[in-house]
Amino acid sequence: MMKPAHEIRLVKDNLDLSVTLMQAVQDEKITAKQIIPDGPENMYLAFAVNTYEGDQLELSRRAANQARAAFALSVLQTQRSLERVFTNSPIEEESPDLQAARCVMYLLHKAVSPNLFTPVWDCPLEYRRQFEVRPINLMMDAGELHGTGLSWDHVGGLPLFLDLLEYFTVVIEDLPESEAPTVAAADLTVTEILASQPVELDVLVDEPEEILANPAPSNNVDGTVTRFIAERCDLGSHVQTTAKELYAGFLEWCRETGQDDVSQRSFGMQLTAMGLYRRRRGRGKHWWEGIRVSGSIEGAAGEETAGKVAAGSLEMTNGHREGYQPGLTQ
Repeated sequence: MMKPAHEIRLVKDNLDLSVTLMQAVQDEKITAKQIIPDGPENMYLAFAVNTYEGDQLELSRRAANQARAAFALSVLQTQRSLERVFTNSPIEEESPDLQAARCVMYLLHKAVSPNLFTPVWDCPLEYRRQFEVRPINLMMDAGELHGTGLSWDHVGGLPLFLDLLEYFTVVIEDLPESEAPTVAAADLTVTEILASQPVELDVLVDEPEEILANPAPSNNVDGTVTRFIAERCDLGSHVQTTAKELYAGFLEWCRETGQDDVSQRSFGMQLTAMGLYRRRRGRGKHWWEGIRVSGSIEGAAGEETAGKVAAGSLEMTNGHREGYQPGLTQ
C-alpha cells in the first residue's frame, strides 16, 4: 500500500496543476483556440467550436470546475491518509501547530464530504476557535464559519492550502501508521530528535545558555540540509538569524560544495521538523531562533535585536501568538 505521505503528495501535485491551468486560462495564456485549433477532428475538449468569445468563458468555467474537483479530492484523500497515521482526534493533538493543521483539515473534510458541489462548514462547538499553523503562516478563524458556505479564502487561499498539504507530507513522512504519537515531530527539540554532538559556540552572554545539538541524518530531514547545518551553522539559545539570510547561506553552501539545493519552503519545513522555530518580528521579517550561519553579524546580534522588537510584534506564548484566545466563540 502507498505511504500516507505519498498519497497526500499526489493529490497536492494534482491540485497544483489544476490551479496553474485555471490561472493560465483566466489570464488567457491558454485559449480555447489553442486547445481546439481547427475543427471537430482536432477537438481536445467536449464543447463545440465557435468563433465568438464565449468559448474562452466556457473554458474558464471548466478550468475552475477542475480546480474545485481537485481541491475536494485533496481534502478527502488527505483526511483519509491522516487517519491512517493518527488515532487521536485532531483537537487532542499535543503539538500546537500540528493540532491546528489537523483541525483545519478535519473541518474541511466535514464541509466537503457531504456535498462536493456546495460544501458548507459543519464546525462542532469545541472547534469554533482560531487555528494557527505557524510554519506556513496559515490562520483560520472557525468561530463564525458554522453553517456558511466554504470559500478558499477561509484558509487563506489556494496557495496556503497547498502549503498545508506540503506541511503534512513533511510531518508524517516517517510516522508509523495507526499509532498516535504523544509528541509531534514539529514540537521536539533538536536535542531530542538529533544525535547529540555539541557545537563550539562563541559565548555572547554570561548567563547559562542552552546548547543545541549538531544535527545528524534524520529520516524526516533531507541530508543536504543536515550537512549544511553541521558544517556551516552555529546552534544555541542565544543566536538567531533572518529566514532570508539563512536560506541565502544555504544556497551559497550548496554552490560551493556542489550539493543540490531545495526550495525555501521545503528548507523551512525541514528546519521546523528538526525542532527549530521561526518568528515574525519587527517590520514583518521572519527570524529563525537558535540558529545562525557561522560568522553572521546579524545572527551574532540576536540578543540586541530581540531587545529592540516593537511592543506590537507577534511574539508567541504557549505555542501561539500573545493574546491568542483558544476558548470557544460566544
